[in-house]
Amino acid sequence: MIFCGIDIGTTTTKAVVVDRTGQVLDEAAGAAPPEPGAVYWYQHFCQAMERFLSGGRWAGEEIVCSVTGQGGSFVLVDGKCQPVCPACGWTALARENTVRDLIETFGAATYYRLTGWPPHGWLAACKLKEMVDRRQVPGDTRWIATVPDFIYAQLTGTVTTDITSAQITGLADFQGLRWSPDVAAWVGMRDQWLTPVVPHAGIVAERLGTAWGKMTLVTGSHDQYAALMAAGLEKDKSVMLGTGTAWVINGRTGRPRFDDRRFLIHPGRDLQPDGYGFIVTLGQIGAGFDRLVHRLGVTGAQVEDGLADLDTPQEAVSADVDLGVVQPAADAPLSVRRYMEWAGSVVAWALERCWAGGLEKIVIAGGAMQSRFWPQVIADTCGLVVEAVDYPCFTAYGAALHALQAVLGTTPPRRYPNTAAVRTYAPRQARRYQTWYRDCQKPLLERRMQT
Repeated sequence: MIFCGIDIGTTTTKAVVVDRTGQVLDEAAGAAPPEPGAVYWYQHFCQAMERFLSGGRWAGEEIVCSVTGQGGSFVLVDGKCQPVCPACGWTALARENTVRDLIETFGAATYYRLTGWPPHGWLAACKLKEMVDRRQVPGDTRWIATVPDFIYAQLTGTVTTDITSAQITGLADFQGLRWSPDVAAWVGMRDQWLTPVVPHAGIVAERLGTAWGKMTLVTGSHDQYAALMAAGLEKDKSVMLGTGTAWVINGRTGRPRFDDRRFLIHPGRDLQPDGYGFIVTLGQIGAGFDRLVHRLGVTGAQVEDGLADLDTPQEAVSADVDLGVVQPAADAPLSVRRYMEWAGSVVAWALERCWAGGLEKIVIAGGAMQSRFWPQVIADTCGLVVEAVDYPCFTAYGAALHALQAVLGTTPPRRYPNTAAVRTYAPRQARRYQTWYRDCQKPLLERRMQT
């Protein structure tokens, strides 16, 4: 038996194969299409499977597979599970009038407590509402399918969804592990459009005959929750910081955490039967860094070696991620360092908002792991041990672990992929950085959040 995790992302599709001990046996990656498309989602799944087939990975093995994908993207399908309209990507936005209608109907705080999300135009609930109001829903629509749902439907002939994919649409009562009838009524959708919700990781279909061999499908997931699985987070003790184009904090908790003032925390149910998760979005910090170094005419690697020799900040530092600008401005190496320090302060500020105490560790994955200085800054500013995991297929690995756990009933003792580079950073200048954060950065960030 062999376990496969496939991550259908916004810009790339990544896949891994692991054995029952969690050891990575093979990996695959490919560019995603420039426009969202349900047919492309399935084609990329097939391409990954063909890649592993050609490498001999499936020979004599039963395949167990779990798919994770970009949360919030969806497509309407007919009774044969074929698209009846173009797929809607998560980055598309509904009109402000639709969002205001949602707020007037439920109240922003009530809707947030129900779904885990504040009213916003990117939510599938708002986009579906507009499709219904404009009579743009084809008459042969049978189901709404997220990315994993659609892929599974091509193999099983029916649509089911998991709680992590359902709750990010803004249509689900995440604590009740079900679709919300009140939100569905506001959208104006028919009851049969909403597929059964699988509440926990489990087997969806067993030993299907496919072109690649006998395949068992395990509950799919929203990609942030697959990342939680890959990080091996301990409930209420550790968090994961994803440092891609956008920076995101994820955690596992024993109860849902809310931020009724700013809606900073987005709680949801984990695929583990006794836990919750949360997502905290920090903004386009990775994209801002790319803009900064491009504007300065350098790369991060070019200035990396000299960063540790520069002085720590003595005044407040601010950044504009849209422009790739950091203030106070300086030469290229110092500007890069100040941007990294500003980003570390944003992480510290967010953790204060969503964590009452007891946090022991931050697991960091993504683009910032190409730097050895940046994780150290985060460790010092937050006063926490940082484990930096450099592994491009991290989320796909989490999906593979979902598959393994559903069949074997446990996860392997291996903490991270055997092909990952893992570095540990203990705080070194915590007193100096935390004084700077307390006296300079925290007041600045508080003022920014109130405007």
